[in-house]
Amino acid sequence: MSEIERLRGEKETQRTATCVYARCSTQKQKENLDRQVGRLLEHCLQQDWKPELFKDIGSGLNDNRKEFKKLLKRISGGDVKRVLIEYKDRLCRYGFAVFQGYCDGLGVEIVVLEEFEPKEFEQEFAQDVVALIASFSARLYGRRGGRKKKKVCNA
Repeated sequence: MSEIERLRGEKETQRTATCVYARCSTQKQKENLDRQVGRLLEHCLQQDWKPELFKDIGSGLNDNRKEFKKLLKRISGGDVKRVLIEYKDRLCRYGFAVFQGYCDGLGVEIVVLEEFEPKEFEQEFAQDVVALIASFSARLYGRRGGRKKKKVCNA
C-alpha cells in the first residue's frame, strides 16, 4: 500500500496518535471514572505518549455511547497507533473480540493496563446477568413509553 500511495503522490500518514478510553456505568461512579482517567493519563506520561481522551458514563452493554462512537470514528482516521484502556470491560461488556478485530484490521494496537479485574467469577457473572436484565428492561419500558406518546399524538 505504501508503494501505491508513493506512486500516486499521496503522503503516507504516520501513526502516532494514542486514544485513551475510560468508562463508568453510572453518575454515582464519577469519582471512579476520574481516578481511572488519572491512571491512564499517568501511564501515557510514563510512555511519553500524547493522549486524546474519550470518556463515557453509561452501561458497557450500550453500544450507543457518544464518546465510544467518536473513538471508533477516530480510529478509522488512519493516524491512530494505539488505544489505551484500563480493563477490557471498560470498553465494552461483550464483543471485545469484535473491537479487537476492527483495530487489528486497521493496524491499531490495543493496550490494556490490567488484564483482569480482581473479582470472583460468581460476582462477575451475577453483575453481568443484572446488567443484561437492566439493559433489556430499559429498552422494553422505553418502547412502552414511546407507544403511549404516539397514541396521544395521533388522537
